[in-house]
Amino acid sequence: MCGISGFWGRPDGDLLTAMTGVICHRGPDDHGSVETDVASLGSRRLSIIDLAGGHQPMESADGALQIVYNGEVYNFRELRAELEGEGHAFRTDCDTEVVLRAYETWGVDSFRRLNGMWGLAILDRRDAAAPKLVLCRDHFGIKPLYWTALDGRILFSSEIKGLIQDRSLTPRPNEQRVYEYLAFGLHDHDRDTFFAGIRQLAPATYALVTADGVSEHTYWEPRLSSDGDPSPGRFRELFERSVQRRLVADVPVGTCLSGGLDSSSIVCIMSRQLREHAPDSESMGERLKTFSAVFPGDPIDERAYIEHVLKASDAEGNFVAPTPAEFTEELPRFVWYLDEPMVSSGPYAQWSVMRLAAGKVKVLLDGQGGDELLAGYTPYQYVYLRQLLRERRFGLLAREAMRARDVLWPHVRRRVGKRPRAVPIRGLLRRDFLARVRRPRDPRVRDDLKLRLLQDLTAYSLPSLLRYDDRNSMAHSVESRVPFLDQELVEHVLSLPAEAIIRNGWSRAILRDAMRGVLPERIRRRRWKVGFTTPEFRWIRAERAFFEDVLRSESFRSRPYWDGDAVARSFAEALDGRAEESLFFWRAINVEIWHRVFFDRDGRSDPAAGVAEADGAAAVALDESGEPVAAVTG
Repeated sequence: MCGISGFWGRPDGDLLTAMTGVICHRGPDDHGSVETDVASLGSRRLSIIDLAGGHQPMESADGALQIVYNGEVYNFRELRAELEGEGHAFRTDCDTEVVLRAYETWGVDSFRRLNGMWGLAILDRRDAAAPKLVLCRDHFGIKPLYWTALDGRILFSSEIKGLIQDRSLTPRPNEQRVYEYLAFGLHDHDRDTFFAGIRQLAPATYALVTADGVSEHTYWEPRLSSDGDPSPGRFRELFERSVQRRLVADVPVGTCLSGGLDSSSIVCIMSRQLREHAPDSESMGERLKTFSAVFPGDPIDERAYIEHVLKASDAEGNFVAPTPAEFTEELPRFVWYLDEPMVSSGPYAQWSVMRLAAGKVKVLLDGQGGDELLAGYTPYQYVYLRQLLRERRFGLLAREAMRARDVLWPHVRRRVGKRPRAVPIRGLLRRDFLARVRRPRDPRVRDDLKLRLLQDLTAYSLPSLLRYDDRNSMAHSVESRVPFLDQELVEHVLSLPAEAIIRNGWSRAILRDAMRGVLPERIRRRRWKVGFTTPEFRWIRAERAFFEDVLRSESFRSRPYWDGDAVARSFAEALDGRAEESLFFWRAINVEIWHRVFFDRDGRSDPAAGVAEADGAAAVALDESGEPVAAVTG
């Protein structure tokens, strides 16, 4: 895993050094760069495979191709064997060289053949009269890649903070994106970012940068069908293969564990592969290490479920207990590492888990993508019921509604019961701000389960979760791998009938069936989930003074988006129970902190840089018995 940066255009060694240096957390093990008259490439490397041989930039034998690469391709061994059959000889054992040789042999057609996660840049000067820079991102956007055009240059980087190292770029908020976020909670749903003029390369896309400009091209599109094999055996075979692929490493591998179905499935499969000495399982050591966030005494605490999985799998548990005081202390630094505002305070739990893992393992498997792929959230049950109604399958509709009543009824009760007064979000936003923006189009379907899952997988849910996963792990120099987003597994699930995903009132039906005999029954038959999140409004109440100080500050009141006094009054009503606990308040606070970090100060560097123990609001690490061990710093 690495961080990459660079640009098309005239050389500038100081700029390249700054762009690469600011993302050093992504790759503290090695760094390198190459400068030419047409483009410059920089890399920071987190060494995972072939620790000695994977230095970047890496060049082809004739020097006409150079690559910087962030990610892992899990089918690199199969591709290497194919390329060796065509006469290629390899100098290293790493996947970077395989990706380079694949491009050298098959050109941009090679990208669709890669199964993994990546953001890459290849400088191709084989045609000396028409050189080009190729940028590419993996099928699902697991790894990030941003770009912008500025003063004759095309800049790219794994993180936005790399792009703004160019001092001729003055960072400006994208007001349309701020509006979509504040009013509707939308973010990461298209190629725009919260920074005006900065875009992310779309998943399954490569861009060609030449003297004529930038052109983007899609190399793969997901296809929905219902003709796939719905047997649990086939799903389990693919899932086990996906997990095993993600064990390849020359460094220790562990896993996140929330106690939910997805992460618990990964833990139990990994533990079984370790016991059976499956290929690459030695990367787990003698005992699988898991990492979890817990909230002692809080209703969302998942400790009991986590312990159940640990006992069944004989894995080692490592726990961290984030607190609201630590969260508010770290908030500016947390926001800086994530680059853009986030859905809630929930990603802070994952941040704490990644920090806990740093120093113990270098690679973590994570359950991201399982909910969007297999309908893990309760609202998907309603989508399926509306689909059955649309299809006039009334008997099945009645049976599914009855069998899911224990999950659905609490949602119905909350909707029809007496609720606090709704927060008038548009009324809290300034009229002149609303006049400058437009209402976003929301094409999400409400009565087609497979299509809705695909929309959330590609736009409305998973992309933001992948951003948090990447930034939280990379901030602590840990590589996160996501087995549910294996290319082969995803294409299989997209081919399944809806009845394989929701059946007899159970979401993720095929996963539950496939994990019979692998997962403890208490986990396999869980009806409710929490996952890595925080008790948000309880935290806000606990730190009420901090958040009210933010809302009453002169800087908050001066922002062009909202009526600061009205927001502060409405916030107080919500905390006192006279209005709903709307996530709008978190979003407004997040935008304010984001402004302070990136615009009110020089956002080109870590807010804690140079401040002794500025990140010392560290979460408390707990041993297996739940006792404090030591403070863990980032």
